[in-house]
Amino acid sequence: MDPMTGYQCAGCGRVFYPARRVCLGCGGRQFSEVPLGDECTLVTFTRLHALPMDFQVRTLMLGMVEFPGGVRALGQLSAEQVEVGMKMRPSWEVVRTLEGQQIRGLRFYPAEE
Repeated sequence: MDPMTGYQCAGCGRVFYPARRVCLGCGGRQFSEVPLGDECTLVTFTRLHALPMDFQVRTLMLGMVEFPGGVRALGQLSAEQVEVGMKMRPSWEVVRTLEGQQIRGLRFYPAEE
C-alpha cells in the first residue's frame, strides 16, 4: 500500500488531513501533497453499538490515530482488541456498501499483522 498523503500549506508548512481549501494556520490556499507515512499510533477509540439498521454489522470500532509529525485521522479499526498507544497501519478501502454503492474510507490495522 502507498503511504497516506497529507497536504502541506505552502505559506506556513502546516500539514493537514484531509485536504483543506484554506489553511487554519495562515489562511493560505496553496497546498502540496506530502507522505504521512505507513504507520501511525492509536490515540483514542470507541465502539459504536447503536448503528443505523442499514449497516451490515451490529458494532463498529472507530479510532483516532496520529502520524509522525502530529497529523491525526479518524477511521474504522479492524481489530478486536486494541489499546491506546498501539502502532497501526492505514488502508484506504471500501468500508461500507450503501444501496449498491461502495463507500471508501480509512481503516486501520494493527501494525503487527
